[in-house]
Amino acid sequence: MTLKLMGALLTLLVPSWIGFRIAARYGRRPVELRAFQNGLAVLATEVEYGATPMPDALLSAARAAGGIAGAILADAAYRLLEGGGITPGEALRAALEQHREATCLTPADLEILTALTPVLGASDRRDQVRHLRLALERLVGAEAEAAEERRRYEPMYRYVGVLSGLALVLILI
Repeated sequence: MTLKLMGALLTLLVPSWIGFRIAARYGRRPVELRAFQNGLAVLATEVEYGATPMPDALLSAARAAGGIAGAILADAAYRLLEGGGITPGEALRAALEQHREATCLTPADLEILTALTPVLGASDRRDQVRHLRLALERLVGAEAEAAEERRRYEPMYRYVGVLSGLALVLILI
């Protein structure tokens, strides 16, 4: 009887855990988008008013963003500091690619950030700031969409995980 009870408990816990993991991704996406907004706002300010070298500006943006967004921006800054003749845009693209699996961002979210790479550090100050502000506006829209998805899908995946585990237990018993 004990073995059967342990099997039923595991059968309940595994689908529940999977449902909670999926729900957590929906919960983290708006937070990550907000963090990127904070980082890009600081980067735009540094570029526009500070005339700060790009590695230092990216490090300031990383401190403002925090979390995985800060890690991506800091990675781009460290890539620039290492040298190798890469542009800031190439450094950001490489950092986004390296950390892509660690984020909860969708391909559309990543495309907003990747759209910055051709102009970051490669055009004049006003053009860079214009593109940064455009990316900020697009991130605000993506955050609103992510918040709506979170509201709809986060509880659903929790319930589906637990209920599917219960259903499996009932079927197997």
